[in-house]
Amino acid sequence: MIARVPTGIDDLDLILGGGIPRSSNVLVKGPPGSFKTIFGLQMLYRNAVKNGTPGLYLSLNQPVGGVKEQAEQFGWSFDKTPVQFVTVDTTTDVNVERTVFEAIKKIGKGIVVIDSLTSFLNRPPLTPSEYVADPLLEPIKRLPGLSFSDEALVRAMTARFLRRLTVTSATILFIYENRPDSSDGVCEYLSDGILKLSKIESLGKRTLCVEKMRYTEHDLLPRNITLKENGISFER
Repeated sequence: MIARVPTGIDDLDLILGGGIPRSSNVLVKGPPGSFKTIFGLQMLYRNAVKNGTPGLYLSLNQPVGGVKEQAEQFGWSFDKTPVQFVTVDTTTDVNVERTVFEAIKKIGKGIVVIDSLTSFLNRPPLTPSEYVADPLLEPIKRLPGLSFSDEALVRAMTARFLRRLTVTSATILFIYENRPDSSDGVCEYLSDGILKLSKIESLGKRTLCVEKMRYTEHDLLPRNITLKENGISFER
């Protein structure tokens, strides 16, 4: 039987058969204002309080003070929980991947929210020499017709980052906004799961859909979600 980690949204856990498979890498994607960050905070908080699950909120470039204030609007105080908040500056840290990897290893089988994968991908791509020298990228190098274009190197950087994190034991949520290049396909292919959050502005609605979740039977129907004083829930 597959061990699962509750999402903090009861109706979503029913769809997923109890939650996200433990140690999965899940893409939480959607446009700005679709509750992606709140989703991650809710999962961290509910598991920490109910199960004592260690967690890490890893912010790329943004101070974590504002994120904690946002959480407190829902009564989620992380002060006495086993959840850490860390900021990594991708513009000054020359070893971002190693910094992130080492921080996640310390969490063990806990929950990690990386906010956001998009910020990581906005860095300069790999250089051709880095690409050639990296053994993690061997499967990509064997693809026919691959060139050293900037777009190809961004794809390679994306793949290396995601592959490196798959060796950890943590359950990882990657907060993600779609990009205009082809890194979307790499992110979706290498992720174990995809939760799509959407906004239907003409109707004033937000939805959540499970597009992909390995080891899980699920439908593909979008559900209307709402934000109340205790967080995200499905509309009844």
